[in-house]
Amino acid sequence: MAHFADYINLSNKLTQLPITDLIVEAKSFIKTQGYSQSTIYGYNVQFNDLKRHTSLYNTERLSEEFIKSYIEEGKHRSRKHHRSSARRKGLLNLISKAIEISPVFNFEKCADKIRIIPHQESLNAYEQYLGEKEIRKTTIALYLNIAVEFLLYLEKTNQNIYKVTALNVRDFVADLGTKLSQSSMKNVPTYLKAYLEFIEASVEAILFSSFRTPSMSKPVRAMSHESVEALWRYVKSDEEDFRSKSIIAILLATGMRPVDITELKLDDIDWKNDRISFIQSKTGESMNIKLFPVIGSAMTKYIIEQRPKGTGEKYIFLTKTPPYHKITSSVCNGILKNALKKSGIPYVADGLHCPRAVRRSLVSRMIAKGVPMQKAAATIGHIDDKSVNLYTELDAKKMRSICLPIPNPMKEWFMN
Repeated sequence: MAHFADYINLSNKLTQLPITDLIVEAKSFIKTQGYSQSTIYGYNVQFNDLKRHTSLYNTERLSEEFIKSYIEEGKHRSRKHHRSSARRKGLLNLISKAIEISPVFNFEKCADKIRIIPHQESLNAYEQYLGEKEIRKTTIALYLNIAVEFLLYLEKTNQNIYKVTALNVRDFVADLGTKLSQSSMKNVPTYLKAYLEFIEASVEAILFSSFRTPSMSKPVRAMSHESVEALWRYVKSDEEDFRSKSIIAILLATGMRPVDITELKLDDIDWKNDRISFIQSKTGESMNIKLFPVIGSAMTKYIIEQRPKGTGEKYIFLTKTPPYHKITSSVCNGILKNALKKSGIPYVADGLHCPRAVRRSLVSRMIAKGVPMQKAAATIGHIDDKSVNLYTELDAKKMRSICLPIPNPMKEWFMN
């Protein structure tokens, strides 16, 4: 875990190139690094945040004043929030790395703070051990981060690395929990257990490292057929809010993520060939999907009759009140919630009535009609096997066909 110094090293190349060009370079760079889709999505969120601050600051290029403002705003947010100052410094350093110049911020690695020689030797041996395994460099860094934090904790509490107990592990986890968010703590057991096994810690300590972290969110299910039909009736109704009807139609027909809907620009619509083309914010992959008549009709009415005029904005969906700018993903969620309410569907915040549930329902219906699962998942932008596997459970018919019968002894147990 890096601690960034506040000194700003701003090269000419950073100040000469427009921020939009720097972001393009950085996006191309991270695609070459073998990051997972979730990591790329996290970076894309940060890039969008940088663009947002660029608009607020009314500038097209980086400057020392802009960077100070950008970092200062991050300090007023929760340090566990994705827009915290440390994340922002890391993003600027990533941009510097992408265009092959020195980093904007210097930083000191936590590993440099380890003073005890056996601890240093253990960490070096562990790094070499991880390097021999077929795992990504970014993953190795995560394993090393937890090992470093654990060694620093042992030094702080004057504990012997070769006499680690379950109580030491418990206290370390409690201490680390005050520094990391729940989502970050989710993978700590895996990383910590790996290091404890490497140093051949006691069985009790290793077993205690396998603690469970609470789930941050409820599982997302596919939206029910009744709710989907009710939303389609809303789209075809006499409702005159064409912005809302357009967005609901896009969700139902294409399964697009709200973040991609908000990023749609006027130039992304090929009216002549009935196509919508855009770059997915989560994966950075391009998508070219059909502009269904029901979407085109609602969108045309919105653009002609209700979209604010003379704003100079290229985004399709804008706020209803000035100053006009593109809507946020939370607005899309609110539109879905309001449409369900108008359709007579009681809203339930359990992962059933959200845009992701709409995406899953779309894939579910395609699978039910005989579309291969990988093709159905690819329709909404999923390309790797891990993402496709999320939809395995939706193919209920095939799941039943491969289920093994319950052995007789177990049947008797269930009956008692």
